[in-house]
Amino acid sequence: MDEPPMTSTAWSETDVERLDHCPLCGSPRRTLRYAGIDDWFSGAPGTWDYHECHDCGALYIDPRPTPATIGRLYEHYFTHVANAERARGWLGRLALGIRNDYVNQRYGHHRDPAVPGGRWLMYLLPPWFRWEWDHWARHLPIPAHGSNRLLDVGCGNGAFLAAARDAGWDAQGIDFDPKAVETARAQGLDVAQGGLAEQGFPDEYFDAITVSHVIEHVHDPIALVRECIRILKHRGRLWIATPNADAIYHLRFQQNWFALNPQHLILFRPANLRQLLESSGLRVSFLRRGLHAQSHWCASAARKAGLKGFEQICLPAFQGAKVQIRYQFIELLVTLRKRWQGDLVVQGLKES
Repeated sequence: MDEPPMTSTAWSETDVERLDHCPLCGSPRRTLRYAGIDDWFSGAPGTWDYHECHDCGALYIDPRPTPATIGRLYEHYFTHVANAERARGWLGRLALGIRNDYVNQRYGHHRDPAVPGGRWLMYLLPPWFRWEWDHWARHLPIPAHGSNRLLDVGCGNGAFLAAARDAGWDAQGIDFDPKAVETARAQGLDVAQGGLAEQGFPDEYFDAITVSHVIEHVHDPIALVRECIRILKHRGRLWIATPNADAIYHLRFQQNWFALNPQHLILFRPANLRQLLESSGLRVSFLRRGLHAQSHWCASAARKAGLKGFEQICLPAFQGAKVQIRYQFIELLVTLRKRWQGDLVVQGLKES
């Protein structure tokens, strides 16, 4: 097999590793799907090639940064600052209050401001509005006493970890990015730096583990899943969210799909993610992503137009009544055909 081209002069031969096989199923059979992909999201150096596995369908970068050098892709990543939620105008504040009441009542959170009875108003809207906030809460029920130990793998700036703690979870987080860990710790959160395996957690220690937009970033997703299962209690929940290579946005925008970024070493499809989790002994359920068409479509359209960064989705060209109708139509499409939704959202129950 011919060697794949180097990424760019920004990365030397010793900075990258060559695979020549799928990191998910091991097959050497593949097609070069996208060449010369840059970091549209945060401007990290280099260009990268995505290959598509003929056997399991995974998209993966080859060559890719080594575990020792991949930190260079995260020097300006978005998880380095704490989230700031803002609602514009009275209508935005009302919508936020309705959503907060729904999340508070259903998942035990304590978000302010909350509109009393707002949870019932959510049921008058199309279901993807509720699903968005189910996804935000990671579908975790109100924790029972003595069964509330939670680990957030790849917790980033700790935004979800703080919310889970306030909802009654004994919440811990880990992240390999020192800047993200510093941001999370500044909020008083219990966060360790490094990979999951090196933490040395005991067997069957956690009641729930969440892995939100992390599995696509790791060099060995199989090892990550197996370690999660080892430290998960019997009947515990493993919750994973990751970009969906079968998403309608990928089908429409191809190489301009916003999820094609060098931090994403591998991109999954529903079938191969199910195979990975079920072969590891989990009972798998695919869940709804909820409202996301505007951000995913606009980010991909902005990339196609040559615009840089997620902030471009706020441009007037991507707003207005006509385009809002388009977004709601897309939400309807992915409701009817779940495999097209922008992210795969999966819950695995440990039964053995």
